Amino acid sequence: MLFYIIVIVVSAVVISLLNIFLSPMGYPWWGYILATLAFIVAAILVDALVAFIVRKLMPAKWFDKDKFKVSRKEEMFYQKIKIGKWKNLVPELGGSTTGLSKSHLDDPYDNTYISKYILEVCYGIVVHVACVPASFLILLADWHIYSGNFALFLGIGLPVAIINAILIYLPAMILRSNLPRLIRIYNGNVKAQERAKRKALERANQE
Repeated sequence: MLFYIIVIVVSAVVISLLNIFLSPMGYPWWGYILATLAFIVAAILVDALVAFIVRKLMPAKWFDKDKFKVSRKEEMFYQKIKIGKWKNLVPELGGSTTGLSKSHLDDPYDNTYISKYILEVCYGIVVHVACVPASFLILLADWHIYSGNFALFLGIGLPVAIINAILIYLPAMILRSNLPRLIRIYNGNVKAQERAKRKALERANQE
């Protein structure tokens, strides 16, 4: 979470300063700061709205793990960018919003738990991917564009939208990189249970 806070604060400062010194809008310096903060708050609200719509209005059957296959090429891409080394910098808010944290596995041998975990991962992927294009909806909040003036749109709104889209997509990459391993654990548990049942049946027959 600290990394995201630092990125957001630094981005807000840089965007505000650039607009204070370079924008042709002619606002007082505090006007650009307020505008930057307003766009950031708008981006957070849009992300929250998208998450609410996906979580509350889309049925669980749409999030079956078989619909979220990750190709071997995609897995190799995640390995190449060493996602495992920096993924801890990206906040995981599932524990506070759904009651199930996706930062670690509590019981890798319980397929009921693993199934719920995979479902939450699939939900998370859709939420974060959907938030990428939705990030740019904040541009519609700039009333200046309706009069043909795009200075604030380009100087503040667009940078905030782009930064938000990048930050919101990183968790989707992490979730997708974890999904193949989770499915392998799930399938491995199924096979182990089947072997255990066969052995129990064989012992019962021998007796």
